Amino acid sequence: MVEGRCPESARNTFKQTPSSVTCKPLKRAKCGPDQGVNGPKLSHEEANGNEPQNQSKAGCLTAALTSDPRVKDSGKMNPDEKMQMLEKVGKTKALVLTLVYRDGTTQLDLEQKLTQAVCGLLILMKNNVDRSTPEDTLGPNDSLVYLKLEHTPAWAQQHNHQSQELFTRDILLQVLSRSQLVVCYKAKDLLRTALQFYGRDLSWKQVAGCHIQDPQVSGWLLDPTNPSSCYPDLLNKHSKRPHTTPALGTKKVSQVISGLYSLYCLNMKLCFKLQSQGLWELYSDMELSMISVLAAMESHHIHVDKEALKRTSDLLGAKIKQLEQEAHRAAGQIFLVTSNTQLRTVLFEKLCLHKRCENKKLPKTINKQQQSTSEAALLQLQDLHPLPKIILEYRQVHKIKSTFVDGSFSTTHQNYVSSTWYQTSSVTGRVSAKHPNFQALPRQPLQITKKQYIEGKEEEVVTVHPRAMFISQEGWTFLAADFCQVELRLLAHLSSDPELLRIFTNPQADVFTMLASQWKGVSEGEVTSEDREHAKRIVYSVVYGAGRERLSGILGVSAEQASRFQDSFLQTYKEVHAFIQRTIQQCHKQGYVLSIMGRRRTLPNINAPDWGIRMQAERQAVNFVVQGSAADLCKMAMIRIFKLVSSSSSHSARLIAQLHDELLYEVEDSQVEQFADLVRSTMESLQHIDHLGVHLKVPLKVAVFSGKSWGSMSELNIPPMSPSLSL
Repeated sequence: MVEGRCPESARNTFKQTPSSVTCKPLKRAKCGPDQGVNGPKLSHEEANGNEPQNQSKAGCLTAALTSDPRVKDSGKMNPDEKMQMLEKVGKTKALVLTLVYRDGTTQLDLEQKLTQAVCGLLILMKNNVDRSTPEDTLGPNDSLVYLKLEHTPAWAQQHNHQSQELFTRDILLQVLSRSQLVVCYKAKDLLRTALQFYGRDLSWKQVAGCHIQDPQVSGWLLDPTNPSSCYPDLLNKHSKRPHTTPALGTKKVSQVISGLYSLYCLNMKLCFKLQSQGLWELYSDMELSMISVLAAMESHHIHVDKEALKRTSDLLGAKIKQLEQEAHRAAGQIFLVTSNTQLRTVLFEKLCLHKRCENKKLPKTINKQQQSTSEAALLQLQDLHPLPKIILEYRQVHKIKSTFVDGSFSTTHQNYVSSTWYQTSSVTGRVSAKHPNFQALPRQPLQITKKQYIEGKEEEVVTVHPRAMFISQEGWTFLAADFCQVELRLLAHLSSDPELLRIFTNPQADVFTMLASQWKGVSEGEVTSEDREHAKRIVYSVVYGAGRERLSGILGVSAEQASRFQDSFLQTYKEVHAFIQRTIQQCHKQGYVLSIMGRRRTLPNINAPDWGIRMQAERQAVNFVVQGSAADLCKMAMIRIFKLVSSSSSHSARLIAQLHDELLYEVEDSQVEQFADLVRSTMESLQHIDHLGVHLKVPLKVAVFSGKSWGSMSELNIPPMSPSLSL
């Protein structure tokens, strides 16, 4: 049986009505070997040696939990009781868990702050899996245990403190290595917390095989367009339970107990829905595995060159001031460059640039239908006056400084940063990142002209690369593996267009040069760099459903020219147009579309009477099939490599970032070439995934790069190694 897949006894229970659903425990793999990770993240208050302001709220909830007769406080157990508890955790039919936070909330309350500090873990040990949810009492043979999750400084530790921390660690190890059902809302936070608190004793490799059922993930899979932001919303959406007002003391404990039982039942209902909608394999084989991958990613740190970060921030700040002055001179007046209202006044009331746009339909704002100051509008205006180009450069420099350089400063702890990775924020299945958002860091360096104030001295051009400020640890190297043109390859597979398929028969060919050659009807030698860039932009405008106005802004041509480019491209690749129409027709008929691995997006507006709304849904349908399939492939690559490394006693490489089609690892210097071959061969082998019925008509190509900083990576040309040497 495939690990994580629901056994037949559980499948039978899915045929019952939702109110009576139960599910037998799912089989999961045992956890891998041990290896150390970085230590816990500290809250701002802890880092400064201050007591958090919300300590009293946490104390109230902790005191209420530990004094409630329904809850066993692990801190008050004697050695024999602890041994019995460890055995019970291993044998109980189902565990339902929630983290307790310092502000007196749990994971089952309204959405918590991103940086909320954890102070404890509450575990419901459920033996009667058929029992309906009690309001505030424990079921027969069920029990609750509260584990304190707070570090005691080494100087203050006594023997009982050390003993308690060891017991908590052992309980967590039991939870992570169970073969029976474990349920936790936002399970990634639980795994990350375990790694942060017990990093010296608990390796990230030990969470690699843990499949904890997470209703947040299953609820998102069922409705990725409208995922619930917190547990009460998810519960109300699927169980129609009225929202309860947060309580204090004993009533709060009763709410938490009731919440754990409702979480268990909700999980069973969602499992039933996943099974009935054909999403169970995707959930159990892919998305549950991703929870461990992301938790491990968050436990790894990316080191930062803080001096380079400071120099770059100062340089960008000086450039911003220079661009502001240039904008004021070009406009003939002082105005707030960051104000769209003031910029609109200058561009369209004073300079009247919209009146000089021949054959160009400038975009308007959505709500007030005023002239837009968006990037697309400025791109169309940039040849008419110097100001739009200055504003475009200002925005680019300002975004890099505020979001990536200064943003990295604000999230830097000592000399490293660590993103928060989100599994359920994208409708296409893509992973996203925040604080900082590594995925939005520009791939290409930025050329900045430093103005000289000495007469006769030429202006100095400085290259700024935000990625260059992220550096590998001593003795380690960054290694990036990138799926080459994965969306275009998927488009060729999905459409079966013979001309597109022919492009990929030559693995050494420049794909976009060949594409431009076919489209333009010229030899490859006659293709200009502009032709190549146009072909690249046009094919992705087809994939992402960009309209002619958007494409015209990107290419710097009129909307009519952009429309002709798209039409001529689709005339050249007729099967691509047929695939688009076929996808739209299927969506009109069934109301949803699927990725190559069965990911689903329902589009309720696909048959809307309003033409604009209906067209948007049609574009979303095509985009989802291609981009959702690319997300599937990237996730499967992350999971397979994660499992290979975690099951190996020699490999120590760690995944530190995912950038859509690119995976970024940190690898020991001595293992770079060996690991590069392992990563490349594993990713390219995903052309065929037998158990999911995936057989792509085109090969997958992966480029591998390495370097000591993220901004100075060079491509590795490594001959394939013998399979016996891969691990």
